[in-house]
Amino acid sequence: MGSEFTKRFETVSDPSHAFSGIAVLPRRLAQIAFFATLVLIPIRLRFDLLSRPELPGQTDYTDFLLFAPDIAMLATIALWGISLLVVRRRMQLGPLYLWLPLAGLSLAGLVSAAASVDRALTLYHTVRLAGLFLFFLYVVNEIAGPALALYAIAFQGVIQALVAIAQFLSQRDIGLQLLGEHALDPASAGISIVSTGSVRVLRAYGLSDHPNILGGCLAFGLVLLLAAYLWTGSRTRPLLLISMLPMSLALLLTFSRSAWLAFAAGAAFLLVIQVALRRWSLLKPLPWLLIAVGLTLAPFVWKERTLLGIRLNTGGAFDTIGPEQQSIGERVLLVQAAGRIFAANALTGVGLGTAPIAMRNENPASTLAYQPPHMALLEAAMETGLPGGVLYFLLLVLPWLVFLRHRALLAQPWVAGAAALLLAVTVVGFFDYYTWLLVPGRLWQWLSWGLVAASVRSAD
Repeated sequence: MGSEFTKRFETVSDPSHAFSGIAVLPRRLAQIAFFATLVLIPIRLRFDLLSRPELPGQTDYTDFLLFAPDIAMLATIALWGISLLVVRRRMQLGPLYLWLPLAGLSLAGLVSAAASVDRALTLYHTVRLAGLFLFFLYVVNEIAGPALALYAIAFQGVIQALVAIAQFLSQRDIGLQLLGEHALDPASAGISIVSTGSVRVLRAYGLSDHPNILGGCLAFGLVLLLAAYLWTGSRTRPLLLISMLPMSLALLLTFSRSAWLAFAAGAAFLLVIQVALRRWSLLKPLPWLLIAVGLTLAPFVWKERTLLGIRLNTGGAFDTIGPEQQSIGERVLLVQAAGRIFAANALTGVGLGTAPIAMRNENPASTLAYQPPHMALLEAAMETGLPGGVLYFLLLVLPWLVFLRHRALLAQPWVAGAAALLLAVTVVGFFDYYTWLLVPGRLWQWLSWGLVAASVRSAD
């Protein structure tokens, strides 16, 4: 049984071996594009397709943008489509409890355009959801094993970690603006920092748009790598460790509470599964991992213990430190405003992707930044109304009902790893909105649903 688990994590099953020559080329190229998509997920490098400066607020929410991972995802879908034409084969939709609500969610986004506060913006986001649905179908049909995704995520994580660590140590950007890096100065307004009240310390951004987004990407990647670490062979574990150590340190330096909690939830889930199945042998490598991570993090935890305490509300920091007060208070006000907007537009929503504009319309005199509520489910319901909100809720809940009913599925390593990733992404969605609205979060969310569907299909 153990060798079967090891094989599952070390190889990619590829049914295209039955074909040869030019017929296989589009499929292989689609795999390369998929690999690139995962590597590029956190990167904020983008192109402005349509600037809309007439709209107030942050242009990232209102401009029509094309991100680097968008290009790779579109290439994946296009090449896969060509491969289906070259070698005709039946396309699988995946489990009904996933593909049907996902298709319905795309439709709900389209329907919300009728009452949208910005119809063009809603249609733009509807096209994005349609692309993500096709991306989901690609994962269901073509990712027959986790190895390709694991390699890409490890590569992604190491790149981001090295940049993030360098940023934190230097307390500035490292000059990678051509790759989308922000110009980072902790003294500048709008830059995410941790403050002691008198000292402003830059949080690690990596090449992402915000430390919370980088933290989420690192946490999600670490959950999958932890699953591989537990189930893979002893010869592969050192390679996994090489990527997990810098990623763990970078995750710490993002100071992202939601990301810390997401990783803790996903990791705890994986460990509970092993205990419940009494697979004690799979836990034997865990102490070595804990020692290695502990030795890596310990100097930084000790040196930055004051900042970590502030982020964890030690000494009532949420009530005494200005930036922490503002962060917590702003989130509460945004959720309250979103609740009022949803109540007034419960049936139709205000339009997919238009939450920031709706927030501005709700209170034009507000001094707060116009941004969505930091709760993905509430934002989904606010934008797409009850239909979209219910569908999004079902997508979060139904996989777990299936796992409860068919617990034997979680004995399969790939299923357990995909479930742990889904849990981690869901946890972030309770405290932030980027898993619903922004490109990196959406890709991780739809990828998690796709990996759950592909792993369950493989286990059947």
